[in-house]
Amino acid sequence: MLEEFGAKWVVQKARTAKYEENFEVRGALHEVLKGRGIKKLYLHQAEAIRKVREGKNIVLMAPTASGKTECYMVPVVEAALQGKCSLLLFPTKALSRDQWARIREFSMLGVRSEVYDGDTPASKRARIRADMPHVIITNVDMLHFMLCHSRLWEDFFSRLKYVVVDEIHAYSGNLGSHVANLMWRMKRVLKNSKRAAKKKDRAQKSLLEVGAGVELDERGAGLKKIKKGGLMGNEVRFIASSATVFNAHEFAQKICGEEFHVVKGESAPTGKVMHAVLEEGEGGIVGISLKAAKQIGKKTIIFANSHNVAERLALVAQNMDMELAVYRSGLPAEERRDIEAGFRSGRIRTMAATSALELGMDVGDADCAIMCGFAGTVTRMRQRIGRVGRKGQDAYAILVAKNNALDAYYAQNPKNYLEGEAESCYANKDNEYIRRVHLLCAARDFALEQEEIGKNDLKICKKLVEEGLLREFSGVFMPTREGTIFARKMSLRGAGRSIRIIDAKGGKVLGEREFSIAIGELYAGAIYLLGGKRYSSLGIDAQEGVAKVRRIEDDSQYYTQALRRKGAEVLKMHGEGKMGDVKLHMGEVHITNEVYGYMLKDSYTGEVIYKKEIDEPLVHEFDTMAFWADWDEFACGGEFADALHALEHVSISMMPAISGSDPSEIGGISYPSGRIFYYEGSEGGSGLAQIIMPRYAQVVKMSLERLRKCGCKEGCPKCIFSPQCGNSNMHLDKDGAARLAQKAIEKILN
Repeated sequence: MLEEFGAKWVVQKARTAKYEENFEVRGALHEVLKGRGIKKLYLHQAEAIRKVREGKNIVLMAPTASGKTECYMVPVVEAALQGKCSLLLFPTKALSRDQWARIREFSMLGVRSEVYDGDTPASKRARIRADMPHVIITNVDMLHFMLCHSRLWEDFFSRLKYVVVDEIHAYSGNLGSHVANLMWRMKRVLKNSKRAAKKKDRAQKSLLEVGAGVELDERGAGLKKIKKGGLMGNEVRFIASSATVFNAHEFAQKICGEEFHVVKGESAPTGKVMHAVLEEGEGGIVGISLKAAKQIGKKTIIFANSHNVAERLALVAQNMDMELAVYRSGLPAEERRDIEAGFRSGRIRTMAATSALELGMDVGDADCAIMCGFAGTVTRMRQRIGRVGRKGQDAYAILVAKNNALDAYYAQNPKNYLEGEAESCYANKDNEYIRRVHLLCAARDFALEQEEIGKNDLKICKKLVEEGLLREFSGVFMPTREGTIFARKMSLRGAGRSIRIIDAKGGKVLGEREFSIAIGELYAGAIYLLGGKRYSSLGIDAQEGVAKVRRIEDDSQYYTQALRRKGAEVLKMHGEGKMGDVKLHMGEVHITNEVYGYMLKDSYTGEVIYKKEIDEPLVHEFDTMAFWADWDEFACGGEFADALHALEHVSISMMPAISGSDPSEIGGISYPSGRIFYYEGSEGGSGLAQIIMPRYAQVVKMSLERLRKCGCKEGCPKCIFSPQCGNSNMHLDKDGAARLAQKAIEKILN
């Protein structure tokens, strides 16, 4: 099979299930699990529940479809049957609602649950707060606002027993730094809420004595009454789940600030998976992916690395007489749920999906996963592969490698993503720029006392007082009016403005894209793919926030790709330093990302038909923090620019280890003059530059070590290739980069 594509096969053996034979789940809870087809628990499920019952925080590290839901639902239901509450945090609203459907199966026991997020109508939010359920399902963005209005949630927080953080690896990087601070704030609110509840208990002692407690019937079947008041000293416990990452234990502790125990989910069954690697050739990765799906003839998910590729798959599928649904973020909820139901039932046999399907969404079983290009990380590849063989059946996992260095490396070394070490996750709660906004918010949650915080936090609070955002009275910090307004506007994700996509013919709104993304997809002349239909963009009206598109009626098989250039301009110097002969500077910069034209390409082969510049370039500009290094003292002519470019790549890849960031949160621009800019990807900055610049010598030492230890000759993903490179990893000189780093380190030592 797939011989015409030169398939290289690797077989992963099936794994049988391992069950816990003598684990007790009592009463009606056992019957509900039995009704879901769960007669016995896997070893890891029993171990997880046992540790939670013992009062331990756990992080369950397990692949997709390994029964993670039961690991937290059994303790959550048991807590509800005792009148206690649980908070379930999911990384996306779609996943929240997907899991809510499972959780509602326990409603027969009297366990009430509600989704409380940005899509919950205001009237329903008020009803939820007035009559608190046992289980609140939400996300970290809404938790921020819940903490800002903690007095509305005092009763819920005072009875909170479990906090479930699902897919905790999704918070790696800048967002994780926010979430770690959010967890610190939440625990502080819990402490104050329980203190307030105890006071209320004492004041209402006579009422409590007449019996407002929880009683279980003989079978433990359900609730009679929900106890009012706090947990009387019981501590909240954390239950986290994660994909297979290198440092799940360390990362969970960084995010939640608690000691964790790791449970490995290795006892669920898997079928035999036949892995193959196909290299891009005639027909391009889109055409090859679809042909492979057709030849295999099984229930298939084709994973695309972008919205654009997913839509190209749908378009080419139409011309191959293939039925294919597109599943991606931004779809209307009704359409998304229809696709999920259709794939589960078998009505839809082939689906193109973006990363929206990586985070545990239940779309049933699949027999084949085709990766239309390497997913970017080993962890993401494994999550995608984990979608197949969920019922123990034999399955296929196909990587269609693109013609770039990163994909070529994994095409030649498939065991590195099948068996190699997964990436680490990072977060830095003490990032000063992020910490300061959460200290301000914490003072709004509850007045912040000096004795609660350390010396560094105290310095930050004093600075916030100087800025007029906090006021201090007798060692207690409280927000000013301006500080309260600032806290309300704070976003964990720093989302920018959006562009509405409108059908020029009928005026119907077809979708929405963030501006920074839209300029690369909706410039005048762009072919925009949506729902398997092709549209021609008439351009973006940035002032109105709209892009008008017109349906393309012919059957031509082309797509467009933006031509870009970027630059950095120094706005304000904040400080400087030296690393031997390398001068370092820190400050505010203005970053310009410009789309000045596009290439028209053949959808099957990827061949460039022509290049064209657009009349009015589209520019996404933002101000952020950066530091820059001047390497001009080491200029040696020849391939100096290529060496500098390679050093830019490898040094950025080292920065997460010392900053707690994700590589995608740090951008780089190198100039032939010898200057490398390292800028923060979020508007306004989040403090990464301030953390990294003083440790730049350590970054360069680590970079040199990486370059020396890597066994490749001219560069590979383990050293100088970057998936973020705008030049397709061309114009790189590995040896030159090593020489630059070596000379710089020698200067420091001398």
